[in-house]
Amino acid sequence: MRTIAVLTFVLIGAINTTTASDSFFKKQVAPLLVKHCIECHNANDFKGKLDLQSKSGFLQGGELGLAFNETAPAESAILQRIQADEMPPEHPLSKNEKAVLKQWVEAGAHWETNLINIFEYSSPNRAGYDWWALQPLGTPLPPSRVMPDAGRVSNPVDQFVLRQLHAAKLTQAPRADRSLLVRRAYLDLTGLPPTTQQIASFITNDAPDAYPQLIDQLLASPQYGERWARHWLDVVRFGESQGFERDKLRPHSWRYRDWVIDAFNHDMPYDKFAQLQLAGDLIEGNTSQGRIATGFLGAGTWDEVGFSQRSPVFKRVVRADQLEDLTAAVTQSFLGLTVNCARCHDHKFDPITQKEYYQVTASLASVYHGRMGFEEQLSATERLGNERRKEVLLHRHRILQAKISEAKQEVKARLESEGKPYAEKDIHAALPSVVRDHWSFEARHLQDQAGRWGDYSVYAIAPKAPDKTFLFIRGDPENRGEPVNAGGIASVVATSANFNLPEDAGDHDRRIVFANWITKNNALFARTIVNRLWHYHFGTGIVDTPNDFGFNGGQPSHQELLEWLASELVANHFSLKHIQRLIVTSETYQQSSRGNPKAEGVDAQNRLLWRYRPKRMAAETLRDTVLLLSGQLNTDIHGPGYYDFTTVVANSQFYNVFDPIGETFNRRTIYRTVIRSGRNRFLDVFDCPDPSSKAPRRATTTTPLQSLSLMNHSFSVRAAQCYANKLEASYPGQPHEQLKHLFQEAFCREIDEDELILAIEVYREAGLTGVCRAIINANEFIYIR
Repeated sequence: MRTIAVLTFVLIGAINTTTASDSFFKKQVAPLLVKHCIECHNANDFKGKLDLQSKSGFLQGGELGLAFNETAPAESAILQRIQADEMPPEHPLSKNEKAVLKQWVEAGAHWETNLINIFEYSSPNRAGYDWWALQPLGTPLPPSRVMPDAGRVSNPVDQFVLRQLHAAKLTQAPRADRSLLVRRAYLDLTGLPPTTQQIASFITNDAPDAYPQLIDQLLASPQYGERWARHWLDVVRFGESQGFERDKLRPHSWRYRDWVIDAFNHDMPYDKFAQLQLAGDLIEGNTSQGRIATGFLGAGTWDEVGFSQRSPVFKRVVRADQLEDLTAAVTQSFLGLTVNCARCHDHKFDPITQKEYYQVTASLASVYHGRMGFEEQLSATERLGNERRKEVLLHRHRILQAKISEAKQEVKARLESEGKPYAEKDIHAALPSVVRDHWSFEARHLQDQAGRWGDYSVYAIAPKAPDKTFLFIRGDPENRGEPVNAGGIASVVATSANFNLPEDAGDHDRRIVFANWITKNNALFARTIVNRLWHYHFGTGIVDTPNDFGFNGGQPSHQELLEWLASELVANHFSLKHIQRLIVTSETYQQSSRGNPKAEGVDAQNRLLWRYRPKRMAAETLRDTVLLLSGQLNTDIHGPGYYDFTTVVANSQFYNVFDPIGETFNRRTIYRTVIRSGRNRFLDVFDCPDPSSKAPRRATTTTPLQSLSLMNHSFSVRAAQCYANKLEASYPGQPHEQLKHLFQEAFCREIDEDELILAIEVYREAGLTGVCRAIINANEFIYIR
């Protein structure tokens, strides 16, 4: 009996020691209070006049009396209300949670600290420091095969996907036909379809590694950078006019676009890619590329009217708004966090304090938009390349001018033969419209482009000495709180968020340290970009909100896969091409896109990836594809963008967007000069995003206007005619051969007998041009399957 009594005494002592320890409070009690109680009972919002966030508030009690009875803990009001399921009113505690609180209260309600940090723990209403996306980067091992016949595996991506498919009792779709697979790979990686020769080359390649060979070729092609730069420009809200009411043109922004294209083509390590965009002018010193890279910071809108106001109060408001836009662009692009939501108060959903928001703005306090020259920094090779491109454009200008002069001479000769008196304006009026309107516009435009090649400047940033930063109470620049130094976000697992910089630290120290904090040992930095790559390949990211990994964002469909990809990125020197190679060579990516009613009943959104989900071509890919197949595509890479508008300046700048005709305007759509108030109607119909705002994922709508545009827009009609001319030239007088080739090019497959019969009927009624218009409008053409 004595032994039992001793053991009982020891056990009770152990329980009391445990419940009285800091560890028990921190690991079990505090998270429980944050999850269920502190949302309503805190220092700022204490319902029932009860504050359960602090020890003093807990001991003080509320309007119903003391929450904790020190003399008789078991009779404490907090226990009585919880045991009776009166609190929390909507979601009573579980049996285990009640037991934890009972154990804690009866042991004396020990507190580790006076104030519980509500950011430290996640709750049903907000994320804490323990939120999944804010944890250190894991290195999960790929799961072993669930069973021998679980599915096809090409690399660890498939192992992670198959495990969840098996758990849901779903299976992989069969592998896609090789003709569909080659089209999918080309359009995804280069934004252009394969030629019939490229299709045949792949299909007849019997090598076991034929498909990986194809992927390596596509990743190495210059068209890869042109396609993937467009994705990044969507994210960073790149535009080539300043927006707001003036919306003045930025004729020098194109150099940043070209820098991004080259960065993707050269597989620039992603950490360096980010660092240069944040502080390239400081990291690279006096080099042209370092300055151009900061076009990221100058990619957004600029309120010229606001910054030119006489009122210093208004100027401060405009500057605060601009810093919020910069903060949003940087933190959402690189970290997937909506830090800008903490401008007026602590973030309502993520563990980001208002002070931390102003720490980030202090890091960017030197950043102002502006035009930067770099002629002195140009190498001899760069200068020679610019001059050569300039001369090419001037040569084209001279050829076109000669054609215009020849057309004028023909008109002049005709007027003279008719014996009519005429002036120069009569000759101009008598010219064919294509010469008068389009050739003349193109000639002027070529001369302008040549001039821009010779202008060695870029619209990026023009740093100034940073102003002192204060916390603005409720976000009001006229209601200043405490001064704030440059820093980061404590909840982000990276190097210290305390930069240890003096209050008067200059631009160099601030941006360099900030760029390092964003990119070094930062798990969220790696997670965010591999999720973006996944999003663009599959149409939906592992986290379906690419710019928000916080509480209001989506939950990862394959969290361990995301961790594995992020760790692979870091381990492979931040090579984006390495991650993309893993993704597109996986069996998951190579699946057929055909539906499966059983799987659709379990996972209609295909979040478990039981098939490849078809996705529509982006607006730019659709236009580029039509130009290529119709034989019109100008494949010039780099250089000033083409204008599809005329413009006048009358205090503000106004744009008239139209459909220009000419080789200069048939370049890939990434080289279109993107203005904010002059939208291209054809591209807009296919959900080309507004460049004034970030577009981490594009809308995908289906409207009658899309079909009408593909059938009747002047661009589509002209392309169909050019396509028909090309086919007629290749197979003169051979309708069957023309149609066979048309299907091979447009759909990457052979035409079947029924389709050939139907196409011949349309051919007889509407001609080859009519068939081409119908093909351009087909779902099979505009969807990637």
